[in-house]
Amino acid sequence: MAEITMPRLSDTMEEGTVGRWLKQPGDQIAVGEIIAEIETDKATMELEAFESGRLQQIVIGEGQTVPIGEVIAMIGDGPVVATPAPQAAPAPQAEAAPASQADAAPAPQADAAPAPQTDAAPVSKDANGRILASPLARRVANELGVDLGQVAGTGPGGRIVKDNVAAFAAQQSAKPAPAKPQATPGMAAPPTAPEGATVVPLSRMRRAIARAMTESKPGIPHIYVTVEVNVEPLLALRKQIKAQGTPVSINDLVVKAAANALAQLPALNTSLVTGADGQLALVQHPAINMSVAVALEDGLIAPVIRDADKKSISTISAAVRDLATRAREGRLKQHELEDATFQVTNLGMFGVVEFGSIITPPQAASLAVGAIRQVPVVRDEQIVIGQIMNLTLSVDHRNVDGVVAARYLQILRELLEHPLGILL
Repeated sequence: MAEITMPRLSDTMEEGTVGRWLKQPGDQIAVGEIIAEIETDKATMELEAFESGRLQQIVIGEGQTVPIGEVIAMIGDGPVVATPAPQAAPAPQAEAAPASQADAAPAPQADAAPAPQTDAAPVSKDANGRILASPLARRVANELGVDLGQVAGTGPGGRIVKDNVAAFAAQQSAKPAPAKPQATPGMAAPPTAPEGATVVPLSRMRRAIARAMTESKPGIPHIYVTVEVNVEPLLALRKQIKAQGTPVSINDLVVKAAANALAQLPALNTSLVTGADGQLALVQHPAINMSVAVALEDGLIAPVIRDADKKSISTISAAVRDLATRAREGRLKQHELEDATFQVTNLGMFGVVEFGSIITPPQAASLAVGAIRQVPVVRDEQIVIGQIMNLTLSVDHRNVDGVVAARYLQILRELLEHPLGILL
């Protein structure tokens, strides 16, 4: 019998929720067959079977959240093992009670009033050093911001259950607030909420974004370089392409031009890594994979267009529309979020003239696209109305210097101001 564990389906994923089981115990499964839908911090992903066999047991039911690597089902060739209905989350009473009443210490007292907690409560761990806690307890601890390492468990073998977490959180809330709130490493301590304020916990996506951006901004020395681009020729080209029946946006053209510019200056298509000797080194990516930021209701996601420099503008336009639609519907697949080497993010549709975007590790750069605006410009010693767009490139100063960023923007501006080169 083989274990099916919660996989890592995105670079920021730390836990996943079983959204829906598509197979039930007893069903025969082939390699590559979709067996479940997993909700991550980014989207809802499809879980493929990596082994063939019969689904013998569902360990984690629908709606339950568990960390990466935790067993969620069993597959093999033996008899089917009876399991609880996967749709039902475990009831708190059943979860807190020992499996066998004959082995139990006085469980009712533990259920009704878990033992007082201390800040240095002993915890039980498995052979890998991982704290023993039920999936529901982990989810409640995550929602309440409770460190499971501080909670004593009253379940079987010292396992932490939901009631233990709730009791610990209630006890902690009764204590005086600490003088300085704890903060994520590398991040300034957040202020305490004003008395009477409505406090809304961060969603999984927002927590993941916060972790990634905190890792990036303190850890990556950003430099920002901005240029103005005359986009009148670009607007004229877009009009001609649309007249031929291809719905192309300005952002599609920018993505294609940015990819072509990377092909001319591959120094930006790199990642910083630790070499075999333990020293910092650069990886030069052979493929140019552009991630395009898509705004969602609760954050953003950046699906990837692979080999964008080799694709036509019509192919890129269709891919961007498809990825953006499925991103908003939560239907992106794992590989569509991986292996980006450069990012393009656009706030021009909101009237933002200029901004600096944060680099997503391990990429070396990110391009921020501002709004197209009409401004007075001087041409042939005459003041006329021009169509101008600001582009700001954020680069990792460890990878490249500002002069490389400036050279890249020169190449990109040349492509956008003479856009026929984008189509070649």
